[in-house]
Amino acid sequence: MDIKKKIKSVDAIFWFVGIFFILSLIFVPGFAQLSAIKSLLTQACVLIIISCGVHLTVLNGGVDFTSTALLALTTVVGGSIMSTSGKFGGSGFSIFLGIVVMLLIGVGFGIINGFSVVTFKMPSFIVTMATQMLVNGLAVVYTGGSTVTGIPDIVGAFGSGSFFVVPYLLIVAVIVAVCIHILLSKNLLGRQLYAVGTNPKTSFISGISVKKTIFKVYVISGLCAAIAGVVELSYMQSGSVNYGSTMFNDIMGSIIVGGTSPFGGRGKVINTVMGALLIQMISSVLNIMNVPYYMIILIKGLIILVAASLDLLKTKKSLAQ
Repeated sequence: MDIKKKIKSVDAIFWFVGIFFILSLIFVPGFAQLSAIKSLLTQACVLIIISCGVHLTVLNGGVDFTSTALLALTTVVGGSIMSTSGKFGGSGFSIFLGIVVMLLIGVGFGIINGFSVVTFKMPSFIVTMATQMLVNGLAVVYTGGSTVTGIPDIVGAFGSGSFFVVPYLLIVAVIVAVCIHILLSKNLLGRQLYAVGTNPKTSFISGISVKKTIFKVYVISGLCAAIAGVVELSYMQSGSVNYGSTMFNDIMGSIIVGGTSPFGGRGKVINTVMGALLIQMISSVLNIMNVPYYMIILIKGLIILVAASLDLLKTKKSLAQ
């Protein structure tokens, strides 16, 4: 009886990931190779990290469009600082300085987004869409649209290296996900965030500082986007204004497929991580099968639509009870 209860308590996203993974191992040629699985996990790292940050804003009933643009801006700025052809010649100090600047950029725009949302009471999608355009413009102006190269070998080695069979970048992604999980489940901010996402007016009456909670969420989301930028830079060994340009659908897909309510107040970051793995797995498997790009977009779009529809039906059902 206890086993049946435990099985029923497992969220659907875990079953989806497990079944899709097993079917891929059986029916997709080459997917069962260790190198293919390792490549899948490495490619999923950026999506996992950036989705964890945006997950917080969705829990709050908002969204953060700026995250993908920050991915591009941080890689070109950090890459130019680290570059062997730069002022510091690719030294250890240049790598340290580049990472610090990247993180500061993420936090800085997170502060701008949070301040604008709570001070001017503007909808988050308007604020973050505006800053997304601003950040994209800054990235293009900074580089002139060209790709930043000359990334030090040690950075590239970290991006392609692994601890035994576990990629270093996956370790970074897991650390970020665990930190967000602890924040949501063991920290006062997490409880406040769920409360604000469910009902901000009731939260305010209960003594929760709604503005501070919302502000912190966007700062953390900006920081996650910057960390994703560091990971992307080390993996691709270059910086580009095009990074993340088509990623936002995958980010929201990871969050919604993972069961997080787009209306706020309900969702688990571990489910978002599993959602990101599923979205990346679908892309990887369909690429291996030489499925056209537009068909991949169509399939992922249908999956997101079904997941969002199921969440809406579930919400209506709970309200009716």
